[in-house]
This record gives sequence, structure tokens and C-alpha cells, in this order.
Amino acid sequence: MLLLLLGCLWCLPVQARAPVPLFGPSPTELPLTIYPAAANDAPPTDFTALASWLMPRHPLPRVNMLGGDYWLVAPLPPVSSTQDGVVAFNNTWYRRATLQVLGDDGSMQAFSAVRGSGGDPMLHGTGPVRLQAGHRYVAVVRVTTPFFSAPPRIDLQTAEQHHRRLANESALMFLSLGVLGGLGVFILFVGVWTRSLSYALYGCQALVLMAGWAAFFGLPEDWLGLPDGRLNFTLWFILVPVVHAPFAVRFLELGKHAPRAARLGYAIALASVLALPVAVALPSLAFLIATAAITLVVLFSASVSVWALAHGVRQARFFALAYVCVVLPGLVILPVNFGLMPSPVDNADLLTLIGNSCEAMLLAFALADHVKLVQAARERFRQGMLDAVARASTDPLTGLGNRLAFNMRIEEITRDNDAALTRGAWQVAMIDLDGLKQINDSEGHDRGDALLQAAGHGLARLPGHGRAFRLGGDEFAVIAFGDEMGLHRLTRSLVRLDRQLRQQGFASAGLSFGVCGAADGQQLNDAEFAELVRRADRMMYEYKSQRRSSAPDAAEEALDTAREPRAEKRGSED
Repeated sequence: MLLLLLGCLWCLPVQARAPVPLFGPSPTELPLTIYPAAANDAPPTDFTALASWLMPRHPLPRVNMLGGDYWLVAPLPPVSSTQDGVVAFNNTWYRRATLQVLGDDGSMQAFSAVRGSGGDPMLHGTGPVRLQAGHRYVAVVRVTTPFFSAPPRIDLQTAEQHHRRLANESALMFLSLGVLGGLGVFILFVGVWTRSLSYALYGCQALVLMAGWAAFFGLPEDWLGLPDGRLNFTLWFILVPVVHAPFAVRFLELGKHAPRAARLGYAIALASVLALPVAVALPSLAFLIATAAITLVVLFSASVSVWALAHGVRQARFFALAYVCVVLPGLVILPVNFGLMPSPVDNADLLTLIGNSCEAMLLAFALADHVKLVQAARERFRQGMLDAVARASTDPLTGLGNRLAFNMRIEEITRDNDAALTRGAWQVAMIDLDGLKQINDSEGHDRGDALLQAAGHGLARLPGHGRAFRLGGDEFAVIAFGDEMGLHRLTRSLVRLDRQLRQQGFASAGLSFGVCGAADGQQLNDAEFAELVRRADRMMYEYKSQRRSSAPDAAEEALDTAREPRAEKRGSED
């Protein structure tokens, strides 16, 4: 589709129109005649020699976008009064140029525009001229370059109009470069800090774009004095797909959702790596290669973002919107880069830079949205794990904790040995539900389940800060924390629950239990807590034996027995 579009544009007749002003007052585009230049060609000496200088030369329909050596000749419109103007030849990238304005008043105003010569990069190829009323002037430009980034153009503005436009363009350029650089550094730091390759790739992409545009506008040469020979701005743009295609693949999870698209993305990155040495060896092809590489990766990213959005990949929302900011100026600048048409806007390159900075901000929004999605997914996973643990540690019939929950509670208590205990001690009650088998055999399992639920409901409502567990079958347990009075209340509550079960119609049912507590303030390890459980279990079996022998005061004896371990413990400490 891209090749078909370019072919159609190539076949369309090019109609010269004034570019749409976007960044300041509209310049006057001068009618341009192009001539080939030889190595030893000298410019005309003055206005009167211009006709004889042009006579042996043959005009060309257009420049070769792959570069060369050319003369560009453009007559300036006459002025009604003396004015200060600015002749500009800076709407395309070039290596070096000389600009002369010849007047029939005998004046010759000459300027040079060579990269690395210092000064404001936005002033390359511009020259202030004084135009006298009633005189004719011609601009003559000699340009030598390995390639053009757009068909060349010569503009004329008044000095006031040029300064206004220059201020606007400079501010927008530095603002856009600042956005790219700031976002790139920050997100690269986030990616390295969190070890997220997607974020690191995107940070690198923003920094590569910033370096490429800065080199395009000549900042490294003019501000830092860096050489700009074969290693020009095009190499930075060829590097963009190397980091951007893998970023799109990883961020949109194409390896999982669209493996073929993922392989295509990595193929584009590999092709860009292989294209780098070609661009260095053949500088005239460098801009063409860079344009093709950027076009491919933008089309790839825009296509997969739309596909991902249509298939419910939520993080593709801002990702797809970001490429609107690139595709729209791309539709303007792409035919211009290939030399198929003159630029329809004032400064298409600056428009594309602004589009890149807007893309960077929207992709930053996409990353922030992705962080939100990841956090939400982690919270759902955490909650799901908590729910799964709760289900796995809950007895479905009684709603009490099961043996797993019992063991986990003991582990929590014994693991927190460094915590200072308030006044009190850990207490354990081991409980058997008597009569369950008899009820199952005589009245059915539904009635037995009702007995278990009644026992579980009663244990769950025990006073104090205890927690009840069903360890399996007819075995229950309670872990509580409190003082000696709490231990006494726990025992009384179990005796009361034993009576309530019989009052609820379970005549043959009852509770056999043993309650045991540690000394006040004692911090228990695993072995000590296990010993506490065994002591409570032994007491429970002793109580069960008393119930079977029908001892009338078994409950009261259980109360006395519950106090004995605490007294024994204090006696041993004394």
C-alpha cells in the first residue's frame, strides 16, 4: 500500500503552491531554477554578469534527492520602498551552501552556511539583505550535499517577519527536544530501576529520537563542535526501529497474542541494524534508508496497535493514539522526503518533531496506564491468592478454620517470638464431639452434619480473643490469648456449649475437652507450642474417660484440671 501511494504521488503533476504557514508569518517562495554545478564552477561576479553566466547552463526539472552539486537561481520580487529582508535557504538538510544576492545597483551580499561553523542552527542558510526600491535582485545559491531531506526552496521575508517566525520555531524545537530528552531519561531510569525491558527500550527510543532531531538541526556541530561527516543525523533515525520494534512487541505482548507480528517486528529491527553500515558506506542513500526504516516501523507499530486495540489489549489505547500524532505529519512529510512533491507546510521537519514529542508523551501515558493495569492485576492476583488460601483453610461445613489454618496460626504465633507479649498467655483447647458416629448411624448423616454445624457455630461464638478450628471428623480446637480468668471463662463456655447441644435435641452428643495455658508472658517456640497442644489433648482424653464412666462432676473437675498446669508452671519457676 505504501509503494502504491508513492507511485501515485510520483505520477501526479506537481503544482507549486505556497506552503501553509504554521509557525509564523508566511514567507514568499521565490521561483526557482536549478542548474548542475561543476567542481570548479565560480559564481557570477555581479548582476550584469549573470546573463552570460547562465547562458551555457541547462536547467534541470528538479534536484536529485540523493544529493549532488547544484546552482539555484531565484529572482527577488521588486519592492516599492527600501526595506530590510531575509533570504532563507533552510527548508531542507544539506551539507554546505553559499548564498549570494546580486543587485543591478552593483551590490553583492554573500553568506555561507556550513555545518559546524557555529552560531544559531536555525539561522543556517539565511542572510539579511537590504533591498532598494526600483532595483532588481537575484539570489544565487551553490549547494553541495550527499542528499536532500526535501526539495530545496528559497524564501523571502521581511526582517520583522523572520524574527517572529524564528522565535516561534526555536521555542517549539527546544521544547520538543526537551520533552523527548526528559521523558527518555526518566523512563529509562524507571526501566533500569524496575528491570522492565519495555520501559528501558522506550526510554532509549525517546533519547535516540532526541539525538537524531538535535543532529538534524545541527546542535552537535554548532554547539559542541562534533564532526558531522558520514556519521550524520540519519544514523540516529535508522537506530529508532532497533529499539522501537522490540518495545512495541513487548509492550503489546505480541509474542503471546500475535507471534507472526512479533517476528515481523524483530525482523524490522534486524534489518535496521544491517542497514547502518550501508548508510555509512553510501552516504547518498543514508536519508532514503532512514526514511524507509522509520516508515516501516511506524506502519508496523500503528498496525499492531490497532489490531491489539480491536482484540481487547487494553494497554493499546494510548499506544494507538500516539501513532496518530506520527502518522498525520508523516503523511505530509513522507512524499516530501522522497522528492515527490514540495512541502505543503512551512516547516514539515519541525512539524514531525512536534509529532514525535506528542507521541512520546502519549506513549508515556500508555506506560503509566500499563503500570495501573499491572498494579490492578497484581491486586487481583493477591486477592485471589487470599481467597484461595481462605477457601483452602476453611472447613466448608462449619465455616471454621481447618487443620491447615490451625497449623498456620501456630506458625504465626511461634514465628513472632521477638514481639513483646502483653499481660496474658497463649491457651489451647482440644475438643472431641462425642456421639457423632451414633447420630450418623441412627439418624443419618444429615443429622450428623447438623450436629457438626451446631458445634461449630457455638465454638465460633466463644467469648474472648480465641479462634476455633475443625481439625477433621469430630475433632475441634481453640487457640486463644488471655489471662487466667480468660482460661476459666473458656472452660466455662465449653461446659455451657456441651449442655446447649443436648438442649438442641442432640441427646447423645457432648463435648470432651482439655484446656491448657502457658505461663504469663511466655513466648513459645514450635516445640513448646506442640507440647502445649499435647497436654491439652491428654487432658481431653482424661475428661472423655470421666464422661464414659458417668462421673457426675466431670465438668467441674475439668475446671480444676484447667488450673493445674498454670499452677505447676509457676511452681517450677519458683
